[in-house]
Amino acid sequence: MRKTIIITGGTGGIGHAAAIAFAKQGNDLIFQGRDAEKGKKIAEELTKLSGTKATFIAADVSTIDGIKALAAEIKKLTPEIGLLIHSTGTFNSERRETKDGFYESFTVNYLCKFMLDTLLLEELKRGEGRVIIVGAQLMRNAAINFDDLQMKNRYSIKKSRGQNMLAVYLHAQEFTKRNNSIPINVINPGFVKTNIYRNLKGAMKLFMRVLEFFLSNSAEEAIVNILELAKTDSMDSGYYYPKVAKPAVKEKIDFDTDVASKLWDESLIIAKLKQE
Repeated sequence: MRKTIIITGGTGGIGHAAAIAFAKQGNDLIFQGRDAEKGKKIAEELTKLSGTKATFIAADVSTIDGIKALAAEIKKLTPEIGLLIHSTGTFNSERRETKDGFYESFTVNYLCKFMLDTLLLEELKRGEGRVIIVGAQLMRNAAINFDDLQMKNRYSIKKSRGQNMLAVYLHAQEFTKRNNSIPINVINPGFVKTNIYRNLKGAMKLFMRVLEFFLSNSAEEAIVNILELAKTDSMDSGYYYPKVAKPAVKEKIDFDTDVASKLWDESLIIAKLKQE
């Protein structure tokens, strides 16, 4: 059945590979990126595949206003969403601050997902949609520092990545609790050659590039779990799929419910959203 599919980060890497696959199936696509020229060219290419209607939205999801503007544009384009895929991400050696005064990595890697899922909730309900988050394995000893969510003090890339990914897991858990009619799950794509490491520096950048060279899988392999979750009728929600291209393997996301609820409430405040 033809669906309207939303993809963030759809101009490169995993998001682009997913866009091509869903276009070939004949779905309508709305995808986001930052490079307007590149995005328009990709939209033209996708439109040629099986008569797909592909629409590009240029949006900066590192800012609160940018995320809200993206949601508003999506609402103008479609009253219902069959699938929302979050594939944006950034990995920074140093703490980078947005014009909002927020920590960029926290906004892009977590808050963007939370906000779009919240702002597009009615469209997801009308489209009997589901949400898929491109994530990663959780780091050991990861924690949410509620006293310093923006990591202004004692920043480290390890703590940053740990907090951001844990926040994504907690979001999937809490979203499932509050919206059980909309499945939301997190998949691990493995190592894929993308531009996510562009802001790394020195030895860390070299290390990640070496890992990519020896351990990377193809984008086509990375999206197998996405494609399988998209076509299933299962209402399973709040799961993590740890194995690349093995959708039968899943782990229930199960963390402290009080922490998950507190993060939800804190996120509403940060994003200046009112609970409906």
